[in-house]
Amino acid sequence: MKIQELDTPVLLVDADAFERNVARMAKLCLDAGVACRPHAKAHKSPEVARIQMEAGAVGLCCAKLGEAEVLAAAGIEDLHITTPVVGASKIMRLTAAARQARISVVADDADNISDLAAGAQTAGLRLDVLVEVDVGQGRCGVPPGPRAAELARLVDGHDWLRFRGLQAYHGRIQMTGNVDERRAGAAEALEKAERSARLVREAGLDVDVLTGGGTGTSAIDAAAGGLTELQPGSYIFMDTNYSAIEWEGAPAPPFENALTVLAGVLSRPAADRAILDSGMKAISGDGGAPRAIEYAEAEFRFAGDEHGELAFPGEAPLGVGDKVTLLPSHCDTTVNLHDRFIVTRGDEVEAVWEIAARGRSQ
Repeated sequence: MKIQELDTPVLLVDADAFERNVARMAKLCLDAGVACRPHAKAHKSPEVARIQMEAGAVGLCCAKLGEAEVLAAAGIEDLHITTPVVGASKIMRLTAAARQARISVVADDADNISDLAAGAQTAGLRLDVLVEVDVGQGRCGVPPGPRAAELARLVDGHDWLRFRGLQAYHGRIQMTGNVDERRAGAAEALEKAERSARLVREAGLDVDVLTGGGTGTSAIDAAAGGLTELQPGSYIFMDTNYSAIEWEGAPAPPFENALTVLAGVLSRPAADRAILDSGMKAISGDGGAPRAIEYAEAEFRFAGDEHGELAFPGEAPLGVGDKVTLLPSHCDTTVNLHDRFIVTRGDEVEAVWEIAARGRSQ
């Protein structure tokens, strides 16, 4: 089937660009001697996870328990949940998933650690726990310093928990446009992470895992050392925002845009405007408007849930029924709007990958 024969709107993955992105991140991590644990929140797909594992990933990160449940059921054997799992019902689900895969989870609260231990004991299995340190994100995590060691000792004191290390993720700097500012932010985050890890070791505990980083700081973190594994997510697809930042040691982004939404023209209400069948329910706007790849001169405007508008400086070179390729501004949130990826190579459809964890926000 040809791409132009597809019904719209539809989410496309360029197989060639996607495969090059996977290979480049795998090589970056391999050359630096750091483990690659990609973030499944970017794709929510067991098929993509398997490709990443085959390329050398040690496992996958999941933003939510629901994502981990889907990947564990699909046979992905090593998963790390990067958000605390809180509450009796979720902990029960966590221990059930941990019977299907090796799962680690983060914690930054003493009561939550006790609850995890009780849930693990009830289930009759040991859970791997990492203490989360806030190295600049300003979200979850304990402050860098002694509190990390205190919670690490608390985890280690529970027979049904296993202390594995620290999570030190700084998402705020991943799309900092200036590469020098991004490098400085990454260095500050690493210093806080290493200081916390040192205090944990001084308390007599091993820090087997120091995990963090992301797509935007991947080359910086790999070159700096310190982290034992990286958590990149968007590198497999990219988007307009990531493509616009400066990159370490490269005149252009080291990863290619592989994710697009194919939209159709529904109406030509004026000579300089075309109405598309792709609005907020087909392509996300939280990172700004998407860009029409074939029509750089056109401005995309959201026109509601189901509609988008392309405004041209002159007459629009489009007719009803024509197709337009849109590049998302934020790949993660766009993926979560669709049930499947249509994988293409050249102008042909090659495969369909289910986005099985779509909507799994619990």
